Amino acid sequence: MSDNDLYIHYSSLNILYWSIVDIVDSAIMNSEVAMQLGSDYHKFLKNDLYKLAKLEIESFQELFYNFNYPNIKKESVSEFIQELTSIFDEYIDTPEFHFGLESLRQILKEANKKNSLLFRMDGKEPVLINNFLEFYLRAIYLFNNSNHIFDNEATISKMLAKYKIIDEGKEIKNYAFVDSQGDLFVQASDVFVGLMGKFTNYINTNSRDKIISDFNSLSEKQLKNIDSLINLLDKSHKKNIGFLHWIDAYEEQAKINLICEIRRNHT
Repeated sequence: MSDNDLYIHYSSLNILYWSIVDIVDSAIMNSEVAMQLGSDYHKFLKNDLYKLAKLEIESFQELFYNFNYPNIKKESVSEFIQELTSIFDEYIDTPEFHFGLESLRQILKEANKKNSLLFRMDGKEPVLINNFLEFYLRAIYLFNNSNHIFDNEATISKMLAKYKIIDEGKEIKNYAFVDSQGDLFVQASDVFVGLMGKFTNYINTNSRDKIISDFNSLSEKQLKNIDSLINLLDKSHKKNIGFLHWIDAYEEQAKINLICEIRRNHT
């Protein structure tokens, strides 16, 4: 890819982070003060809740299952908030978590008084994510002068067919679904997506200290390969910041920056 002057364009979604951010957004909507503090503050709260969810994943799973999250019944909002904030107790007085979790607890208290969390309530199914349609739509409307070739996804294809995307009065028809078995470019994309999947999974499941230790033990060939990947990410980002689409917590994004810093300091 580097030798042929190609760029990469992808979306990376942290499912756990995506599943819990509505809790913070919904709580903030009930607090005029929190709404005025800006997106960086909101992302900070989401990051601390995400870190807690990773540490207490079984407690979060049980909580979500018991309350049919995110389709919580209105009469169960207060109990949900009480049980959620009880998970904070073990961590809220630690330097790492105190400010974020205490702030979130106070905001959730306001939501509790109003008996409201504004994400989907009173639905039928406990489904965290219905589908990934919006990631297809993003590519289509954001890069509307490009032609997009998607691997066959029958469900997504049917859903997209119901949309009429208009730009300056003209309908956009800039995408197609193909069978990857007959398209080498889609096959090549699958290989790269597989690589990025392994890369992000490694980041999300290892601490910063472990990452530093691992990189100190890599062979020259492994280091050359990771440098090629980092250079490709950098080159694509400089070409167009919309090419690299990450939905993830600060915690995980910082690890990617750490890897880039480790390698730049050794080249």
